[in-house]
Amino acid sequence: MRVLFAALCLAFIFLKLTPFSTAPQLWTGPDWMVVLSLAWAARQPDYTPAWLIAGMFLLADFLLMRPPGLGAFVMVIAVEVQRRRAPSIRDATFVTEWATAAGLMLATALAARLIMLVVFVDPPSLGLTLIQVLMNFATYPLVVLLSQVLFGVRRQAARDGHLGTT
Repeated sequence: MRVLFAALCLAFIFLKLTPFSTAPQLWTGPDWMVVLSLAWAARQPDYTPAWLIAGMFLLADFLLMRPPGLGAFVMVIAVEVQRRRAPSIRDATFVTEWATAAGLMLATALAARLIMLVVFVDPPSLGLTLIQVLMNFATYPLVVLLSQVLFGVRRQAARDGHLGTT
């Protein structure tokens, strides 16, 4: 499943690199890698080890010409928080899982923006950042549904043993 996760991340990076339109955009879509990482970390923490998240997001930072390591740094922290919360999320409703993921998505966007401002890197416009965060919120249920239906990534049951150790 880790290989599948890496393949999906590589596909998302490839799609972002593909020029579908050369006109400037007034809005942005979701960051599928962020949503997928948080969804899988909540449901099957062993599928998203820190080294894999760091590698995929560092590769995305380099290829998408973002500040190197910033996306990897904030996402490793967010996924680790999500992995540590997985046992409590497992027994909660989907709305609680979604709210937790939404909070982490907002926190990562704000943390990345704050770090860029502190080190004098020009951040993307606040409007586009907020639109992307809202799109991430909105697509989380779809990613969870598709992950469950297509790949069998379900919530780990209490009887499945340990969580988050790799």
